[in-house]
Amino acid sequence: MLTATVSELRCPQKIQKIKGKPTCFGHLDLHSRKQVKLDVITGELVCQKCKTQYPILGGVAILLSDVAAYLVHHVKGISQLVPDSEIPKKYLRDYLFAKAEIEEGHIEDDLEAARVISLYFMNHYLTVKAASNEWWKAENGPSSPLIAKLIQEYWDHGPFEQIQVWLEKLNQNNQLPNARVLELGCGVGGLYSVLKSGIGSYLGLDQSFASIALARHLHLGAPYPGKIMIPQDLLAGVTSREMGAKISLAQNQSVDWIVSDFAHPPLEFEGYDICIALNLIDMLDHPHELPKMQSEVLKKGGIAIQSSPYIWNERAAKQLRSHQPASVKTSAKAVEHLYTKAGFRISDSEEHIPWLFFKNLRQLEVYSVHAFMAVKGDRVQ
Repeated sequence: MLTATVSELRCPQKIQKIKGKPTCFGHLDLHSRKQVKLDVITGELVCQKCKTQYPILGGVAILLSDVAAYLVHHVKGISQLVPDSEIPKKYLRDYLFAKAEIEEGHIEDDLEAARVISLYFMNHYLTVKAASNEWWKAENGPSSPLIAKLIQEYWDHGPFEQIQVWLEKLNQNNQLPNARVLELGCGVGGLYSVLKSGIGSYLGLDQSFASIALARHLHLGAPYPGKIMIPQDLLAGVTSREMGAKISLAQNQSVDWIVSDFAHPPLEFEGYDICIALNLIDMLDHPHELPKMQSEVLKKGGIAIQSSPYIWNERAAKQLRSHQPASVKTSAKAVEHLYTKAGFRISDSEEHIPWLFFKNLRQLEVYSVHAFMAVKGDRVQ
């Protein structure tokens, strides 16, 4: 974690009610035990108010109210990047027990699985236009002409491209220079590549330790001992082709990525100009909380950028339906209604943006994504 990031963070411990949320929000002190220039590799953040300690492991700050549970549940990703000797002693016993129970595999709801990380790396960083090699084609044997055609036609035209269009519009209106940007569910950090040319600062939040570590490696040059692999023919393994990822270092100290809970972001209220959440709302048990959360962190007149596919898990879909008037007939309009109800004005909206996941040489998932940009006004109760 960069030393400059500390000033943005607040304690997420759930101990008292502020604006209806049981969160401490105390300022944090940084205690560094291992540091490379301005990047703290090992250390802890200590709340000045409640004295709770939050570890920094492998350069990744873990800002969650229940650190012990997080270390156990995310041991697969952490153990690949952090030596056992750096795990705080009070968590070590349970951590080592969980480590001994790690199951190999690539279940795709496992945020720390190598296959999941590889899929998001591809989706965030690989392109067709700038490809030095045709990564979607087989290294040995024939490739699928259908998959090749779909990738060449649609891969480069997903949500990132649409956001670039909107950013150009904001830039023309002089809304982008020096903007403070927050991304919820940032994954492996690829969106920063789209944002970085015109903004003032950026902070990415995600619950996956391995994703945050990779984002920090690719943009900050932080240590990352693992190889970056993508799937090819599954006969050779779940991830079987090594990719030489290009590190594109951030130009200032106002860029970072941390582990955090989306429901309780460790941040000040109304501190950001732009808040982005891509393909996150359909994964939340209570989707109506996301626009409220974005409203809380945005300044008045701030901009929320949101995208979601049209395939929801039933629990989230049920919650979505429960917050809609009878006049709303589609999931796209339902999500927009949640934001309008939370005090946003929809300024731009696009439906059926392609979003592709290359699973292997014989499998390609194609999603249709709805995205919009909304301006925060007065909250509607």
